[in-house]
Amino acid sequence: MHVRNHLPPPTAVVAVTTAKAATAVTAVGVATAAVAVAVAVAVAVAVLTSLSAIPGAAQQPDFPTFTSLSATSEAAQQPDFPTLTSLSAIPGAAQQPDFPTLAADVAPGTGASQPCLASVPGEVWCGRFRVWENRDARSGRTVDVAFVVLEALEGDGRADAITRFNGGPGAPTTPAAAGLARWAADLRRERDVLLIDHRGTGNSAGLWCANPFPGGVASRFATIFPLDHAEECRDILSARADLSQYTTARAMDDLAEISTWLGYEQLNLYGGSYGTREIQVFTRRHPEMVRTAVMNGVVPVDQPVYIYHARYLQETLESVFEECASEPSCRASYPDLREAAARVLRTVQASPPSVIVAGEEVQFGPLALSYALRGLLYGQSGTVPARLYEADRGSWRPLAEYYLGRQAWVGSMGIPAGYHFSVLCAEDVDRLTWDEIERETAGTFMGDGLIGGYKRVCERWGAAELPDAHFRPVDSDRPALILSGGRDPVTPVAGAVDVASHWSNSVHVVVPNGGHGQGGPCVAGMVLELIESASVAGIDTSCVHATPATRFEVGPS
Repeated sequence: MHVRNHLPPPTAVVAVTTAKAATAVTAVGVATAAVAVAVAVAVAVAVLTSLSAIPGAAQQPDFPTFTSLSATSEAAQQPDFPTLTSLSAIPGAAQQPDFPTLAADVAPGTGASQPCLASVPGEVWCGRFRVWENRDARSGRTVDVAFVVLEALEGDGRADAITRFNGGPGAPTTPAAAGLARWAADLRRERDVLLIDHRGTGNSAGLWCANPFPGGVASRFATIFPLDHAEECRDILSARADLSQYTTARAMDDLAEISTWLGYEQLNLYGGSYGTREIQVFTRRHPEMVRTAVMNGVVPVDQPVYIYHARYLQETLESVFEECASEPSCRASYPDLREAAARVLRTVQASPPSVIVAGEEVQFGPLALSYALRGLLYGQSGTVPARLYEADRGSWRPLAEYYLGRQAWVGSMGIPAGYHFSVLCAEDVDRLTWDEIERETAGTFMGDGLIGGYKRVCERWGAAELPDAHFRPVDSDRPALILSGGRDPVTPVAGAVDVASHWSNSVHVVVPNGGHGQGGPCVAGMVLELIESASVAGIDTSCVHATPATRFEVGPS
C-alpha cells in the first residue's frame, strides 16, 4: 500500500504504511514500426477540447495539440483510451477544480490540498505547490503550481502515478480533470493520476496574451502573430514574470519536486505532441523517476521541428491528393483536385481575394490558406478536397473563418501564448538563422509564413538562453510506446524513428493514415499493457493490421 504525502486521508480511513512491489523490466530492444491502427483519432492531448469553461478556449490552436477532431468522419470511429475529444458529453465533465489559496508566508517547497470535484467517482484532491520562479537563484518571485490528484479507485494506489503532458507547448491539464477521471477509469483502477498545470499555464499563473489585437481582424490575416500584439503582451507579462524562467526544463524540475512531495517514487509518463518533448527532458533530468513512457506524435528534443512544418504540410497535402485520386467517389467528386488546388494557390498569391469575416473585410492570402489547410490536416483531411473546390469556385469564406478560429488562440485565455513563446523561442526558434529558414521553406506554398512569424516575435521576446546539452538526443532504457501517424503534418514518422533509436526498450507503432495523434481500442490496450507490466515485451500489436481509408466529404456543396 502507498501513503500519499500531504493529502489528508478521507473520513473513516486510517493511515497505512508504504510498501512497493518490485517491478521487473525486461529490456527487449524493440524499435520497430508496426503497420496501422484501426482508428486514426487523436489520443494523447485532446484535453483542450474540454476547456470550454475558460474564455476563448474553444479556439483552435495551431501548434501541436490534438484538438478539433470531434467533427471529423474519422473521429466517428469510437475513439477509446484516453482520448478526451468527447469529454464534454460526459456528465460533470465541465466541472472545474477548486484550488486552495496559499498564504503569502508559505515557503517554496510546500503546498496544500483540499477535496474537490465532488461529482467525480473516488477521492479527488486539488492543490497548489509553491516553487521558486528562478530555481537556480532560489530567491525572488514564486509560482504556485496547481495540481489535481485522482486517487486510484481500488486500494491505496501504487508508489508510481500516471501523469500526462499536453501539447502546445502551453496546454494545461487540470481544467479537464473531471472528464479525464471518467474517461481513464481503467488506468485509474490501481494507480493515482497526477495532473499538473506547468508554471505559466492554466491554473498556474497562466501567461496569457489576452490583450486586444491593435490592428483588428485584418492584422490577424496579415500574420499569425501581429507584432504589436506580441510586444504589448510581452510588456504586460514582464511586469509579473521573468519570461526567461519559463522553459521545459524548469517545468520538469517543478514536476519532480511536486511528485516527490506527494510521495510518488516514479511516474508513468503519457505525452502527446510537444508533451513528448517534455517526456524526453524529464527523462534526461530525472531518469530514476521514470517507470514507463508513452509518446504520441513525437517532437525530438534535438530538432527545431517548426522550421520543417512548411515542407511537412506540402508532403501531407500531396498524400491526400493521391488517396483521393485512388478512391472512386472522391475522384468522381473532385476529378481535377490538383489543378483546382493549383488555381487556388495562384489566386491567393497573385491577387488575394477579399472576404468579409467577423464583420471586417480582409485579404485571404497564402499564409491564411496554408495555415487553414494545416489545421484541417490535423485530423480532418477528408474535408480538404471539398474546401479547395469551394475556394476554386469563389467561396473563400469557409476557409477564412476556419483560419480565424485557429489563429484566435494567440489572443485567448485558453492557451497561454506567453508561455508558448517563452518555450518555443528558447528551444526551437532562437537558434535558427534567417538563411536556414529561407533554405528550409523554399519552394513551399506556406513559405516562411509560420516559422518567420515565430522568428520575428522571438527576436523581441527575451526568452532563456539554453546550454548546448539541452539540444542533444535523450538516451534511455525505460519501457516506451511510441506512436506516429503517417499523415501527420507536424510530427511525422521520421522524428519518431530518430527518438526510438535512442530508447533501447521501445516499440514504435505507425498508423499509415493517422493524423496528429493516434487512438482507438487497439492503442488503448497497448498503453494499458505497458503501464500495468512496465515492459514492452507483452504489448500485443496484433490488432494493428488494417489501414482505414479516409472518409472524404464528397459532392461539393
